[in-house]
Amino acid sequence: MAAPTIASGLKQLLTQYMPFSSMKSEDLDFVIDHVEVAYFEPGEILLSPADQLPPHCFIVKQGRVQGETTGERKIAFEAGTGDCFPVGALLAGRPVSLVYRSVADTFCLMLPRARFEELAQRSPPFLDFCKRRLGALLDMSRQQLQATYASEASAERTMNTALRELVRTRKPLTCTPDTALRDAFGRMHQAHVGSIIVIEPDGEGGDRLSGILTRTDLIGRVILPEVPLAAPVSTVMTRDVLSLDADDTAADATLLMAEHSIRHIPVMQREGGRRAVLGVVSERDLFALHRLTVRQLSVAIRRADGVEGLALVAADIRRLSHHLVAQGVGAAQLTRLISHLNDQLTARLLTLACTQFEVEPQSFCWLSFGSEGRGEQTIATDQDNGILYVDGSASRERLLELANFTNEALAACGFPLCKGNIMARNPALTLAYAGWDELFSRWIDRGDPEALLAASIYFDFRPLFGNIGLANQLREDVVQRAQRNIRFLKQMSDNAMRNRPPAAGRLAESLFGEAGGPERVDLKMHGTVPFVDAARIWALRAGLHETNTAERLKRLAEMGQLPSDDVTGWIAAFEFFQLMRLRAQHRREHVYGAALEANPNEVELHALSTLDRRIINESFRQARKAQQRLELDFPG
Repeated sequence: MAAPTIASGLKQLLTQYMPFSSMKSEDLDFVIDHVEVAYFEPGEILLSPADQLPPHCFIVKQGRVQGETTGERKIAFEAGTGDCFPVGALLAGRPVSLVYRSVADTFCLMLPRARFEELAQRSPPFLDFCKRRLGALLDMSRQQLQATYASEASAERTMNTALRELVRTRKPLTCTPDTALRDAFGRMHQAHVGSIIVIEPDGEGGDRLSGILTRTDLIGRVILPEVPLAAPVSTVMTRDVLSLDADDTAADATLLMAEHSIRHIPVMQREGGRRAVLGVVSERDLFALHRLTVRQLSVAIRRADGVEGLALVAADIRRLSHHLVAQGVGAAQLTRLISHLNDQLTARLLTLACTQFEVEPQSFCWLSFGSEGRGEQTIATDQDNGILYVDGSASRERLLELANFTNEALAACGFPLCKGNIMARNPALTLAYAGWDELFSRWIDRGDPEALLAASIYFDFRPLFGNIGLANQLREDVVQRAQRNIRFLKQMSDNAMRNRPPAAGRLAESLFGEAGGPERVDLKMHGTVPFVDAARIWALRAGLHETNTAERLKRLAEMGQLPSDDVTGWIAAFEFFQLMRLRAQHRREHVYGAALEANPNEVELHALSTLDRRIINESFRQARKAQQRLELDFPG
C-alpha cells in the first residue's frame, strides 16, 4: 500500500485521465492500493509475444511506450501518461501480439493481473473502457465538445435526446384499418394531435404498422375526392410507414423527416418480446429542440426565388451545423444533414436554372462527386459536379449555360469554384451516357496516375437532380467493370498507400510534448482520406453501390468481408476526424468570416486537449491498421 502522500499524488494524477476520471473513488483507491511503481530505461522491453499471459496491467505514469510488430518492427501502438496496456490481452486471457518497448525513461504503475480482473468486475466504467477504448474516449470528447459549443448555442434539450424521452408523456393515438374516417378524425380533434397510427396484430402478440392518417390528409384525400366519412381509414391512409426505434435520437428523426418530407414518425419499442407503438414524434416536438430547424431551412430553400435568397439560407446551414454540434449530434448524422440541405439548395438552383434556360429536368442528371457524392460534406467544401445527359434530348450548349449559371450561383452561396475545374461547366464533364461510360472505361483500363486520381474523385458519384435512372445505370456498369478488373483495384490500393497517416513515432513526439514531431496535421488528407480510399476499393471489389464511407464499411462487415470489431474502430476514428474537421472549420469561420483560411482541415497538435491528443493518436492508429489490412488484401 502506498504512503498517504504518495497515494494522494497518484490519485490526483490518475483522475486527469480516462477511465480513472469516471471511476468511483473507492475503485480508484483499489487501484492505488494494489499497484507497484516500476522503472524502465530507454529501449527496455516490458512485454513481448514470447511471454505467457501478461502478468500486469501497465499504467504509464511518466515517459512513453511503443508497441511494435514483430519482424519489421513497425510501430502499431503508442502509450503516454495515463494510458493503460495491454487491456485487450488481459481481457481475452492471451499473450500480447506486440513487443512493448520503453522509448524514454519510463515509470509505470503495475497492477497485477488478478487485481485487474477484480477491478474489471467491480468498476463498470473501467470494464467499458477496456472493451471499447476508442469509443469510451470519444464519448468523453463529445461531451467536452458539446459543453464548449453549448456556451454559444442555447437549447433546453439536445438533438441527441432519445425518442422515448420525447414521447413518454403521452400515449399514442391508434386505430384499426376498418375504423371510420369520422371516428378517426374526431379522436384526433379531441386529443389535439395531428396524426393517428393505424395498427393491426402482428401474429406475435405485438403491433404491425399498417399506416398513418394525418390532419393534412383531410383536404387532399377526403374532402376534394369526396370520400365519405363513413369509409374506413384504410382507403386513404399512408401505407409503408417509416418508423424509428425508441433508442433512436431526435437527430435521426430530423434527418428522416428532411429526407422524406414527412411530419410524423411512429416510435416503436420492444416490450417483453412483443413490438409495440410507444408514441409519435412530430415536427413540432423537434421544433422545440433548436430555434433553427432543418424543416425551416428546407421550406426557405423551396420558397427562394433567386441566388441571393439561397445564399442567405446557405449561411443558415453553416450556423445550424454549429448549433447541432452543441446539441451533441454525431459526425455521421451531422454531415448527412449538411449534405442533405446542400442537396436541396443545389436542386433549387437547378430548378431555377431549368426555367431560365428552358431545359427539361428529365433530359439530364446533375452528378455530385467527392465528399458530396459520399454525403460527407463539411462546411468547407468546394464544388465537384458534372452533367450526364440524354443524347439528343437537350442542347449541350444550353446545358453548359445552365451549368455555368449553377456553378457561379453555388460559389455565391459559399461553395468555392473547384480549382481543378471539376465542375459541370467544364465541357469535359458534361457528357452523354456514352461519353461517361467511355471515360470510366478508360480510367479502369489504364490505371495510370491520372486515372487513379480520377478514381478517388469520380467513382463516388451520386445523382442529385434530374433523371436519376441515368446515373443508377451508369453506377451499375462502372461497379461491374471495376469489380472484374483486379489489376485496377490493386493499382488503386497501391495509390492509396502513398498517402500514409503520420508515422506513429513522430506523431507521438508531438502529442507527448517532445521535439521533432509535426506541429500540425491535415485531418482530411491523413485522417479521413485513408478510410475513404480503403472503403471505396473494398466496396468496388464487393460490387457494392453505396458511396458513403461508413455505410460501405458496415455493409462489408455484414457481408463478412471485413472483421466487425475492426470496422467499429475504423468508423469511430473516421467520424472523430470528421468532427474535428468541423470544429476546426467552425473556429476558422468564426475568426476569419466566410472566407476560410488556406487549409480548413489542419489542426495544431499543441492546441489539442490532453483527451483529444489521446484520441487522435488512437484514431491514426486505426487508420494505419486499415491500410495494413488493405495491403494484405492487395499484396504486391
